[in-house]
Amino acid sequence: MFQLLDEKRNPDVRDIAQVMENAYRAGKDIRNMPQSTCEVSGSERDHRIPRLRVRFTAYSKHADFPDVSDQGVHVSTRERKAVHLSYDCVSTRVGSTQDIPLRIGLLFHDRWDDSKGEAVLRADYLAITHSAALAVAKELQCADDGGLPPHAEALPPPDAP
Repeated sequence: MFQLLDEKRNPDVRDIAQVMENAYRAGKDIRNMPQSTCEVSGSERDHRIPRLRVRFTAYSKHADFPDVSDQGVHVSTRERKAVHLSYDCVSTRVGSTQDIPLRIGLLFHDRWDDSKGEAVLRADYLAITHSAALAVAKELQCADDGGLPPHAEALPPPDAP
């Protein structure tokens, strides 16, 4: 069972969506805008508590893109115990367009030292990351849910580690 580490500090989907919208609307100042991070923990096990973090970052062609050719849904598992997922959000709520979409990047990171790791837990990591991404895409009213499929199993294959 997982719970939020700090319910007052951890954002819900509405808060995360608002941070992404505000960042996009900041135009060239998008780099200076805050990111949203949600941290959760599991039940204590052998005096250790499993933890994970999901961080959301907004990008835009207004100021920066990780890579100009980076578009559409992209998944990477190059880091140990981590998943990167990014997608484009075209939304009238945000004011983003097909030419200049809001690019949302998620970094899921398993912070438990005794974790079985990405090789064993990849499907779980992808399910958590996909679920968080899809919730934000729906909240922002991204066209076609940002290109995200309805289920994590239908995500494009991750880049090879």
